[in-house]
Amino acid sequence: MTEHPDSNENSRLSACPTHFSSHFESTFRGKRIGLAVDVPTPLDATAGFPFPHDATAEWETSETIERIRQAWLKLGFEVVPLALDARFWSHWEKNISSLDLVHSLVEGWGSPAREGWIPSLCELAGIPCIGSSPLAQGIAMRKSLLKILCREVGVPTADFFVVRTREDCDAIPSRLTNQPHFLKPDCEGSGMGVDASTSVSHSADEARGKAHILLERFPDGVLVETLLPGEELTTALLGHPLRPLPPARIEVEDGVYGLANKSKTFMGEKVTFPSLTATEERSLVVQGLALAHAAGFEDFVRLDWKRDSNGVVTFMEANPLAGLSYFYSALPKIAAQGGLSYESLLANLAASALERQHHRRHWYGRARLR
Repeated sequence: MTEHPDSNENSRLSACPTHFSSHFESTFRGKRIGLAVDVPTPLDATAGFPFPHDATAEWETSETIERIRQAWLKLGFEVVPLALDARFWSHWEKNISSLDLVHSLVEGWGSPAREGWIPSLCELAGIPCIGSSPLAQGIAMRKSLLKILCREVGVPTADFFVVRTREDCDAIPSRLTNQPHFLKPDCEGSGMGVDASTSVSHSADEARGKAHILLERFPDGVLVETLLPGEELTTALLGHPLRPLPPARIEVEDGVYGLANKSKTFMGEKVTFPSLTATEERSLVVQGLALAHAAGFEDFVRLDWKRDSNGVVTFMEANPLAGLSYFYSALPKIAAQGGLSYESLLANLAASALERQHHRRHWYGRARLR
């Protein structure tokens, strides 16, 4: 794994504090936070709305939502529920002028812009929202865009091709199909469309057939990339400025970290904390910060990596709306390894977002709409 050549990134890393605060209760007391969530009930398929069976796979459970609500209460916030149901707009209109902050767990469905729905509303309302801007959320959702950014900032990523039409299925380059390769949706998360039986391919014919099937289910595009056979790592950046948490290793039985391993009722993956060389660990941080800066990530982001056939740690994708479940998400476990309790993790997110309350992105909404 090579060091990023940008000396500014190295300087920024050396100046970056690694200590996270755990004392926020007096800071947050009396503040109001809106908790925006997908209602954790099935999206029933109808003739007009033929939702697939796994449409709600990314949504948080009632237990997780309640655990997060209790954490905000413990930190001193008054919590205003903003569930995405038929009453959302009336609740939004009633409460938005009195909110200090919004925390969105909304994943939605069917749109590459879906993780930016609530951040967009918050920008227009002039209220800080925990997490990255709508633009950064959209960039991260389309994996191929992040891989293009990787090339720009010198972060290693696997060679790739994007299938956007049925015709593209016949145009997958031989440089990919002549070696083992991997197929997955270009605009999904939580392992959607990723499975050991459907994602790994070894020939042009196999790739063509699997790309057709995936494109039928995920019409926003299919990413075909060189297979990365080595260990899978995940890193996280937190706060303002973004600071690194300890790197973790993700292990699953079938070797493919897909939807089958990402249950909301149990933790299908094993999260451990490997002993990397100092050079590798520093390189992960430098490269992660370089990519986060280029994409505009804020407050928190989880970055996924895997070793290639030569052992080089290679970027796969980023999640600026990483799961925060106390029960089944990797990020809280990584934060705990870094010395942060669950409440301290959320407190650092809130403190980071509140630093943007006077940011220019909120001026227009406050001047015109409030």
